[in-house]
Amino acid sequence: MKRAMFLLCAALAWCTAQAQRPALRFDAEGRFRIVQFTDVHLDLSTPYRQGEAVKTLTQLRDVLAAERPDLAVFTGDVVTGPPAAEGWRRVLDAVEECGVPFCVVLGNHDAEQDLTRGQIARIVCGRASSLNTCVSGELDDRVLEIAGRDGTAALLYCLDSHDYPTVEGIDGYGWFTPEQVRWYRERSADYAAANGGRPLPALAFFHIALPEYAAAWRNPENTHIGRAAEDECPGALNAGMFAAMVEAGDVMGVFVGHDHDIDYVVAEKGIALGYGRFSGDDTTYNNLRHGVRVLVLTEGERGFETWIRERDGRIVDRVAFRDGKIVKLKQEQ
Repeated sequence: MKRAMFLLCAALAWCTAQAQRPALRFDAEGRFRIVQFTDVHLDLSTPYRQGEAVKTLTQLRDVLAAERPDLAVFTGDVVTGPPAAEGWRRVLDAVEECGVPFCVVLGNHDAEQDLTRGQIARIVCGRASSLNTCVSGELDDRVLEIAGRDGTAALLYCLDSHDYPTVEGIDGYGWFTPEQVRWYRERSADYAAANGGRPLPALAFFHIALPEYAAAWRNPENTHIGRAAEDECPGALNAGMFAAMVEAGDVMGVFVGHDHDIDYVVAEKGIALGYGRFSGDDTTYNNLRHGVRVLVLTEGERGFETWIRERDGRIVDRVAFRDGKIVKLKQEQ
């Protein structure tokens, strides 16, 4: 009964929230800051994991207070234990308490608990600070506009990389559909046309890495920042999303999660391919320090800065992406 009432309240809240989405805008200094939380894996199923959840939520609040971002992006596997509705409530409450708008993309484990993808979508879209929509019945692919002095100045693509293969006989993880690649190409072309034919600078966020990640990281000619303590687990098929992004010329960087022991960023064909830092606690495997990725865009520039903020406040792997290349910057504690 309590779960049913929670879902009913979420559905009612969704109707109100759709008309009151917060706007994203570069600040007075021309900066826009994003915090990426990935693989939070909140799990309230046992007393031990409830204790781990407290540490995870404390980190979330501490990071938002310290970085004061303009947007929080969750790149999948957010709540991965029952009761999932309560887990989502605690995560989203923590973000909204800090006054930060957010966008969520799902991972391969989010809908393996006691909520479907559609039920999760209603909960997420029902929040006033959510930038998600669920017109399709699930969390829709989104392109978020960041306003500048003279209109839209940058874009954020938040995409569903799905969970598992839907083709019989193929194992591993899911991939983008041809319809999603076409949707991206059309949105990118529309924004470029409205900008005098010039692609707007953009970032993309989703859960499962593109197949191109592995070759980029193993290319000795590339600049390597970060760690890969396990092999990448990209989608089982290559749907051509990376090729579409290279050809469109707007996406400067792609940031994912899924692989808990990887946090690198590397440039390939003019696009930064990066991971977030595992943002959860000991509810699943993890051998890196807990932390988050921070990204900062500057209005009018085709580039960005990014770093990892670890739980103790330490800043590591601070880099800039300029002219299609990774440049290592001096660390600031």
